[in-house]
Amino acid sequence: MTGAAARAVRIAIVGGGPIGLEAALYGRCLGHDVRLFEQGEVARGVLSWRHVRMLSPWAMNRTPLGTRRLAEAGYRVPEDSICPTGAELAEQYLLPLSRDPLLAGHIQTHSRVVQIGRDGLLKGDLIGRPGRARHAFRLLVEDRSGEHIEHADVVLDCSGTYGHPNALGDGGIPAPGERWLGSRLWRHIPDVLGRDRHRFAGRKVLVVGAGLSAATVACALVELQRQEPRTEVVWAVRREGLTPYVPIPGDPLPSRAALMHAANELARAGATQGGKLRFLHGVFVESLSAEGPRLRVLLRQGADRWHEELCDEVIGLTGYGPDPTLYRELQVHECYATGGLMRLAAALVGAGGDCLAQPALGPELLQSPEPRFFVLGAKSYGRNSAFLLRTGHEQIRQVFCLLHEDPQLDLYAAPPGTR
Repeated sequence: MTGAAARAVRIAIVGGGPIGLEAALYGRCLGHDVRLFEQGEVARGVLSWRHVRMLSPWAMNRTPLGTRRLAEAGYRVPEDSICPTGAELAEQYLLPLSRDPLLAGHIQTHSRVVQIGRDGLLKGDLIGRPGRARHAFRLLVEDRSGEHIEHADVVLDCSGTYGHPNALGDGGIPAPGERWLGSRLWRHIPDVLGRDRHRFAGRKVLVVGAGLSAATVACALVELQRQEPRTEVVWAVRREGLTPYVPIPGDPLPSRAALMHAANELARAGATQGGKLRFLHGVFVESLSAEGPRLRVLLRQGADRWHEELCDEVIGLTGYGPDPTLYRELQVHECYATGGLMRLAAALVGAGGDCLAQPALGPELLQSPEPRFFVLGAKSYGRNSAFLLRTGHEQIRQVFCLLHEDPQLDLYAAPPGTR
């Protein structure tokens, strides 16, 4: 394929979140036959954290292409500098985008892609050879009518990681009892001050994790404690140190800087028994068990110090990782440390934890031994949490540059005659 007039191909997109929707729109604008498969409703993942305000502004979370399409359809475009909530991102951008006329009939909700292969080939056939591209992708899709096969020339896996939380136990594996508790544990950010308030007010809550999601929850719980003094909060992290976050000098994201500062202050006070929460650092979850309506958690600190916490609720925010089940029969080179794409992971090594300080990434990093199969979005980063939506948007542009063999192809650029 060359240029914008390249032959239209069948493109299957897995996942109806921010990156899947943008990729579908990009492909349709270029005239491709796109089919987007979403196992639930569009933007389902984003709406699950609808109450959380993002740390990055609108300008970093939407594309010029999507913004133009919505403006032309009469939608009001929010200010670039405002940080949206999950609800605002979904309701003011993603859901209207899914109703774009170009996508009519191209989005299949409640359609789960179970696995992907190639017609007539097994994983070990034609290893690393371009001849695999002559065999169409074969997708097993489960919907309300049952199971059936769909075919595609190109597959974009935009299924993300949010549905696959990392285990709580030491060594990254489930702690004894963790698997059996299942949905009894919180694995995503609850709406502590709103919808889920009744689960936490006046009760004892254990938060496990040291990411910014855990910081968000810890701060919300302390605010709830101010309103409901009987609320008891324990925050446990694996890292040593009285403060879990290293401030970023001159942080260009003021909301992130403020969250880190607030969480560090809570942790520092909590580690000395003088704060509104108890902060336990350098601890590991050894086991969990149900004890009537409560949960007993055994924590190990160092080699021989133990803490037992009898809690009403446990919020485990230990990050998320990719599920490779979809492409287990394809030739995809995964990083042994992050589970993301190997070439991309290697380029990210040494970039540090600041999501805004990632190196410039070329389209070749998105390629794997499997021709015309691409993992985009958070899943491409694996367990590396430095992914940004604007990174995924650039990945979309680069993939279509590769497919069209045109490095100048850019639907995000302003149309001629505009600024």
